[in-house]
Amino acid sequence: MVGNVMLTRTVRFIAISVMVLSTAVWAQAPKPPKASSVPAATPAQRDSAKMQRSLTAVLLRAAAVPTKGKPPQTLRTTFTDRELNAWLVEDGKDNVPVGLVSPKVTFTGASTMTINGLVDLDAVRKSRERGRLDPMGYLTGLMAISMTGSLTGAGGQATFDVQSASLGNVPVPKLILQELITYYSKSPQFPDGITLAKPFALPAGVRDLAIQRGTATVVQ
Repeated sequence: MVGNVMLTRTVRFIAISVMVLSTAVWAQAPKPPKASSVPAATPAQRDSAKMQRSLTAVLLRAAAVPTKGKPPQTLRTTFTDRELNAWLVEDGKDNVPVGLVSPKVTFTGASTMTINGLVDLDAVRKSRERGRLDPMGYLTGLMAISMTGSLTGAGGQATFDVQSASLGNVPVPKLILQELITYYSKSPQFPDGITLAKPFALPAGVRDLAIQRGTATVVQ
């Protein structure tokens, strides 16, 4: 088993908050297929395998022991939103948090993205006691969620913020959005979840993160 230190914090964070950097879930490294018994891979399976290779490269660099007196060369690892979304359906499907269905991330431009999926509001509502004035106490069922946000990373720190969000066709107040993100981004490393617009440490020795249209690049 290879610890998917980087992507899973982005599955719990990018999919309902962002998808590129998590430390809470472990994922299986890809194994060489048996030529005689494995059918030809589909395009989605090939994209998923590329994503897993990118994750493995990041993790191997993070685990490498530096040579004394010789600083390691900078490693840039780039993946596409298509590869990421294929991974969430294929090799990385066990990394998607329970209650989040069919997450899809689109890298739309410099540091910007959209996130779509279905979210289980009952799971969030039942996570703690609710008073009469708590709006989350009245939200139930499985609803479509859509977010437009920004993810920036430099100097070993990253920040995620949301410009707009909706449940179905109804805009989501930031208070409710923060509770949803907190619930789905909790992990042993982040027991209180992720806070919008608050910097957090990038995992796996990642120094910088750059998002462009269709791609994301991490620098170690």
